[in-house]
Amino acid sequence: MNILFISIAWPEKGERNLYTDLMDEFVRKGNNVYVAGTSDNGLIIPEEGTIENGINVLRVRTGKIRKTSHVKKALALFTLSGKMELAIKRNFGNMRFDLIIGPTPPVTLSTLFINLKRFYKVPFYLLLKDIWPQGSVDLKVMKKYSLPWIWLRRHEKQLYKAADFIGCMSPMGKEYLITHNRSLKPSKIDVAPNSILPTPEVPEKPHNDFRVKYNIPVDSCVFLFSGNLGIGHGLHFLVDAIKELSEYNKAFFVVGGSGTQYRFLKKAFSEEKVKNAFLYEWLPREDFLKMLSTSDVGLILLYRYTVPQFPSRLLSYFDFQKPVLCAVNANTDIGKIVEQNNCGLNVNHGDLNEFVKAVKYLSENDFRRLEMGENSRRYLLDNYTVTHSYEIIMSHFKTV
Repeated sequence: MNILFISIAWPEKGERNLYTDLMDEFVRKGNNVYVAGTSDNGLIIPEEGTIENGINVLRVRTGKIRKTSHVKKALALFTLSGKMELAIKRNFGNMRFDLIIGPTPPVTLSTLFINLKRFYKVPFYLLLKDIWPQGSVDLKVMKKYSLPWIWLRRHEKQLYKAADFIGCMSPMGKEYLITHNRSLKPSKIDVAPNSILPTPEVPEKPHNDFRVKYNIPVDSCVFLFSGNLGIGHGLHFLVDAIKELSEYNKAFFVVGGSGTQYRFLKKAFSEEKVKNAFLYEWLPREDFLKMLSTSDVGLILLYRYTVPQFPSRLLSYFDFQKPVLCAVNANTDIGKIVEQNNCGLNVNHGDLNEFVKAVKYLSENDFRRLEMGENSRRYLLDNYTVTHSYEIIMSHFKTV
């Protein structure tokens, strides 16, 4: 089959993420994959195409979408669909595709998918990774029933209608989608979780010299929160917990990544003169993997959202055989999945006493912590690999 995959999150050449893993799986299964991604690096030409790991990748110049102001992002998104459609037809117009796959965000690509479905006369599978505009309402970026909300909600409905099938990240995500979109037929909605190509073997912990390099206590249980540092994680709660545990020397926290809350964390750690945590904005790839290996517990934090969330960082924790401590709200099921499958612990975001109690339990019970880590790796292999995602998607198109 010839597959057209469209995403604003396709990484730069040489980098990896869950989408490159998934499309590599399509290639391994004998399909031809063509990717249309975005670029904001100021190319003089409108787009450029390359062959990457056997995949035809087209990067379209779209303007700043990530790590920019809301105004610049809005302008880029407003013109995104037209630019993508023009570039795809100009470069892939003579192709015969059998299937179009695309993830959200953004929902503003609804017109693009509608037009390409009609142009190529093929089905479209939507990977629902984020629910707009409600997610933005939850984060107070916009108000419900405001003009931006009405415009985005219209695109959202169009997108769901255009999709032949929709893959949600969790059972609660599927339930939410059906409940809030009564016109959708439940039969067209799958549970299609985030997935990766697992590492062949779990990396060994680096020598203690690595912890010494970053002033991490050698004998402490290290709790890692790494990735996007956004409002939706409620990182003020993590700061409160770190302060509460300042005299507890069996636990140490590593917090890293970029996002709107990095400055808040840096200021808070400085003002409180935090000694039981290490904050970083960026690490060399090799050191990041060692940081992941040397950690003992992965952290998942979610609050304020009314839509179910399923952060992809969970897969990295599971891949490196780490137990997970979740502090999440009641509107997501990631914590329940972790705890019910004995892959870690789950507490309510904001319940400081229970969170501190969980930190101490994991720090003081080595055997249980290691057992949970083994379970997390096993659960990943049984549920969250790209092979599983491929089979879920292709179960609808075996006769194509």
